Amino acid sequence: MSDKVLKIRTNREIRSYARERLLGNMLIPCLVTFFFFSARNVFELFMQYGILGTDMFAFIFYVALFITINSVWGLIRYGISRYFLSFITTKKASPANIFAGFKGSTETIIVVSLILAIISLVFQLPYLIYTFFFSVNTIHSFLLSLVLFLAGNLVVYLIEAYLAPIYFVICDNPGARLPWILVITFSLMNTKNFFKYIGLQISFIPLYLLGLLSFGIGLLWVVPYAYTSYAYFYEALCETYLSTQDKKEASVE
Repeated sequence: MSDKVLKIRTNREIRSYARERLLGNMLIPCLVTFFFFSARNVFELFMQYGILGTDMFAFIFYVALFITINSVWGLIRYGISRYFLSFITTKKASPANIFAGFKGSTETIIVVSLILAIISLVFQLPYLIYTFFFSVNTIHSFLLSLVLFLAGNLVVYLIEAYLAPIYFVICDNPGARLPWILVITFSLMNTKNFFKYIGLQISFIPLYLLGLLSFGIGLLWVVPYAYTSYAYFYEALCETYLSTQDKKEASVE
């Protein structure tokens, strides 16, 4: 655990620690980010060209492809989480960490990735069904498809934000069973911390926009900055949780 976590109180301090950690150490995080974008673009291409038609067989194939790709993406997200957690807690973080989800004892990681993929599918299913089997050629049908798309993705985002610590928890507790992982994740991300995490993510939106204006080059700095901040945020959650548990044990004694 980082020795700076005890001092963290606000999102501004979290971002400050992230900038300090990245100062003079940007090369490998930039390469990890480049891999992140490359993998994401490949998956998006698969999803875009995975539509083989508008019949039931094509829909079933697309659903299977959706679950498979999002599950694999979950394994990569675990690896990226592991890299940045290692980046803030050790002097040397190996880029090989980003492939950690594909080797060793990965049962829990696979199950978590599959669950998140199914959750994403369930809430995006109305949009997928509508666009697959109904014609979107009028302003009303387009607006309906847009509402379904935005609503589904918003719900998925909120669920994933609530479960944001889960890959970090797995990193810190290799071999732990899923029920215990979920209990710890829910304990860390209470309502207050949930909104604090949302605020942390929102604070990066202006930087993401500036990164896009630079034809994406700026994102090679913004994304490591964001993920380093998320890792520090997780460490702060752990410190608060452990402190609370110690106080409870002391009061019982």
